[in-house]
Amino acid sequence: MSASDARTLGQLLILGLRDHRWSSSLERTLRTLQPGGVLFSPGCFRTPGQTVELLHRIARELSTTPFLALTEEGGSVNPLKALLPPLPAPRVLACRRPAAVQRSGELMGNALRLLGCNLNFAPRLDLSNPDVEPALDTQTFGTDPKHVATCGKAFIEGLRTPKILAGAKHFPGRSVPEHNEGGLPLVGETMAKLWREDMLPFRGLLPQLPMILMSNAAYKAYDFDHPRPASLSRQIITGLLRVKLAYRGLTLAYDLAATAARGGLDFGEAVIAAATAGCDLMLADQEESIEIGRRSLEAALASGKLLPERVEESISRIRAGQKGLRRPSGKLSARSFDRLAREFEEFSHQVRAGGEIEA
Repeated sequence: MSASDARTLGQLLILGLRDHRWSSSLERTLRTLQPGGVLFSPGCFRTPGQTVELLHRIARELSTTPFLALTEEGGSVNPLKALLPPLPAPRVLACRRPAAVQRSGELMGNALRLLGCNLNFAPRLDLSNPDVEPALDTQTFGTDPKHVATCGKAFIEGLRTPKILAGAKHFPGRSVPEHNEGGLPLVGETMAKLWREDMLPFRGLLPQLPMILMSNAAYKAYDFDHPRPASLSRQIITGLLRVKLAYRGLTLAYDLAATAARGGLDFGEAVIAAATAGCDLMLADQEESIEIGRRSLEAALASGKLLPERVEESISRIRAGQKGLRRPSGKLSARSFDRLAREFEEFSHQVRAGGEIEA
């Protein structure tokens, strides 16, 4: 691979988009950098028609069919709230039969497909720990690894019905993180405990997962001497996930915009560290960051710090992940969207009322 092949290197980056408006700046960024996909923040969606048009224009500027992603879990993580009635939180659904979780995933998937998205950064397979992250406790499926795995499987199956890809998070799990002086979350469990508990939901679901989002915590069991986020850890991404668990899907460094998630590195250095460790995709949150990321990849490839073979591995997996994806049509059936809104409302009412849910 040539160091000047900027359009190919851009495929390793996901653009985190915050603005709902199309602009000449966004058009230039997409056309020049050619990212592998776009993650839409909650503020991007104002009306169904505006959303459909935005996704259509974005995809039109990219040479390959991009990943068009949301982080939609239901509950408080609900970027669709401006467009559709809210869905119950994962913990609420986990208290019901798996059919309720599956139906929730299917409804979300139907909404994403109507709008033109093809990827959901969900389910959350982390085990619950209300003492550490009480605000997110309802966004987990619970504390029992087997039950979390069952719910995760149901959610993925729900997304699969309307052909939406799942991106599970956050490998290898974050049940009991602490924080050091620099703010880096630290997980101190042994390899045996991580394997038996935190990793159990992931281990059983890896063959069904097209994408894994890496944790931004450091794991003493794998990087004791030099703690670093899992998204920057060769021991975790390559040694554990690729070699020991034989995972062949995509890996994403999700939170590099956060200082703590970069392990003391600046953004460009963190992008290189993630790619070198084995990540296929890195989220660049804002147009300026994605340009920094692309330039950093170019420089590292030219200097030999990043090997061409490592980039080719990621490009191959990205191409495999994008295979079969459709570009957004730019059209929306108002009747279908209204019907889906009623289904959202009816499902939420059934859950609140304790009624039987069928997948």
